[in-house]
Amino acid sequence: MKTIQLTPAELELIQVKRQQEELAAQEAAVQNQLAIEKEIARVKLQVEGYIKQEAQQVKAAGEFALQIPSSKLHIDTRELAANASYKGEVVDTIKYQEQVAYLTIGEYKVAVKEHIVYGKFSYRGSSRGYKMYVSGQGIDYKTNNRGYKNTQKVVELIQDTIEEVKAKEAHANKQKNAVATAITELTQQFPDATIKQERGYTTNHYASHSNRYQEYDKLVVALNNGIVIEYRVYESGELSRLNITFPQHETMELISVLNNLEFSSVTVA
Repeated sequence: MKTIQLTPAELELIQVKRQQEELAAQEAAVQNQLAIEKEIARVKLQVEGYIKQEAQQVKAAGEFALQIPSSKLHIDTRELAANASYKGEVVDTIKYQEQVAYLTIGEYKVAVKEHIVYGKFSYRGSSRGYKMYVSGQGIDYKTNNRGYKNTQKVVELIQDTIEEVKAKEAHANKQKNAVATAITELTQQFPDATIKQERGYTTNHYASHSNRYQEYDKLVVALNNGIVIEYRVYESGELSRLNITFPQHETMELISVLNNLEFSSVTVA
């Protein structure tokens, strides 16, 4: 086998190339390490931003709580982790504790959220401080999404809502009792009839769209002779007759039946 002899210049060239490759590998390793450290620093800075923002939220909630003596401050905490990744691999995990504060006033919850305002041509919003958002029994979707800065308005909203809930409950109880009383009276009046309770619907064209269709309690009395009478039951206990249906479907047949009825108190002129 013939051996190839390299000249000193060729050997020196090979040595230089090896050194260049080693330097390139070292440079790549350094650049990778710098990129990793940069990514870790970015995630740490992001976590610091979260913590700072949460601290501001807790502080704002505490300030609102001081202005509402009847409120109670709560701070929920949970452990979270943010991963720093480089080239699809997790290179570090930064653990931190999330804190979210809110108030309770009786059975009502008051969330505290940062109010962000966006410009017409901007995707980046600017902070306008913190607002309170109330949720609980009697608070509808629209009110729940309305933010308040004035603590007195929040207190008044909850007080007014409590009164409305009590009024609705009182109305429901009166209505329930009125229906029960009406069923008892109709049963006494028509002992052989079948009485069913149903829900009726009426349309109020002057009300808002969400309140346009209103429900009411309806009693359906089916007599043994086939006549069906429908009543609306009011909270006062008053009955309003809505409809009366006769078993005869032909108009002339019904007129004939009615013509044969005798009313002692009716005088034909």
